[in-house]
Amino acid sequence: MVKAAPKNILIAGLGISGFEAAQLALEKCENVVVLDTYQSTSLQNRASCLTQKGAAVFTGINLADFKLPYQPDLIVISPGIDPRSDFGKFLYNLKIPVIGELEFASRFIKTPLIGITGTNGKTTTVELITHCLSKLGKKVIAAGNIGLALSKVARENQHLDYIVVEVSSFQLEAIDTIQFISSAILNISSDHVDRYDSFEDYGNTKLKIFEHSEKTTATQDLLTKWNIKKENTRIIKPLKNSQIEVDGQQFDFSEHPMTGIHNAENLAVCLSVLNHCGFSLEEVYKMSLSYRMAPHRMQKILEHRGILFINDSKATNPHALLMALKSLGEIDKRNIVLIAGGRDKKMDFKIVNTALCSYTKEVYLYGECRAGLYEVWKDETSCIICDDFSEAVQKALKSVKNGETLLLSPGCSSLDSFRNYEDRGNTFVKNVQEWTENE
Repeated sequence: MVKAAPKNILIAGLGISGFEAAQLALEKCENVVVLDTYQSTSLQNRASCLTQKGAAVFTGINLADFKLPYQPDLIVISPGIDPRSDFGKFLYNLKIPVIGELEFASRFIKTPLIGITGTNGKTTTVELITHCLSKLGKKVIAAGNIGLALSKVARENQHLDYIVVEVSSFQLEAIDTIQFISSAILNISSDHVDRYDSFEDYGNTKLKIFEHSEKTTATQDLLTKWNIKKENTRIIKPLKNSQIEVDGQQFDFSEHPMTGIHNAENLAVCLSVLNHCGFSLEEVYKMSLSYRMAPHRMQKILEHRGILFINDSKATNPHALLMALKSLGEIDKRNIVLIAGGRDKKMDFKIVNTALCSYTKEVYLYGECRAGLYEVWKDETSCIICDDFSEAVQKALKSVKNGETLLLSPGCSSLDSFRNYEDRGNTFVKNVQEWTENE
């Protein structure tokens, strides 16, 4: 829905989404001011670009004595700014309407939006839906939390058939009028506990997407757990024997190039969401057969001496780790050597205990939360605390044997030791390749 732009606008945060929102605002609004409490080379480069285009940009501001150059009509807050932080409180205390970058961009877009949220599987499902739509002959782009700000799409892509939006809980905090023609919640599990007062607050934030969608998709477990009763909500069901059910129709997942029970759910969501958009389940399934997973998501690196090496560095919370174990493990064979750990976000790792007991031979722990994970898991499997990631990988490589799987599925953020999960995954892949070449 295209809306009239405000005259005076404040963009809070000069990360990627804030930078793109500011550029969109410069095209649509008369006066644009941009604030950030941090300073860095990248921020200064963005600030210089925006200043040349006419924005008033302030970085490294001291909130205690900062005075706005004018009274804004609207604030666009970047998803990385916690409303409970000093910066967030400063913005909300201005008593001016606050919306997120996603909401702001949507007000200048006529293209139908498809929204995907959930704790795990968002990126894979968004990429899969985008792939299928493209194969079906539609002009489509993936945006949002996947890495391309919706504000950039609003500025540069006006002739699309669909935009598939990966939506994080942070982005859902500040939506207002955005509408999706079809959306899905994949799952809700422990994550971002440091941002929310409780797990219920986190879950309820995710559920906001239902209020902004014409048609929705979810599993029966999620609908029951959160007591959701909403019209136009389709239920998907992963079944036994590699079957998935969508709207009463069953599909065989056993021959699909995507693997794992979590990807069976992702595929079912794709089928349902695009069926809601008018495409037949059969034609969407056919298009999905040519999709290939991106790196770091249950990525098979290689097999060597009967050992399978899997890079699942994208698994940054307990639920993602649990799905990896269930997908690769053999009941009571304890055939997995696991590397886990990283940034401690105070998540609930007890949900993994039963799977660890059933599927793992050993777990090598590293990072900020290694001691905490040891205490939670030590009675379920053999746990070895390591000084760092490199030691964890080298010890795991020495331990794994023929017929077993060496799995990197950290269950935690990478940011205590790496730039991002890609950096962590690439380091693991390099170590495995060097080890196998030297064997």
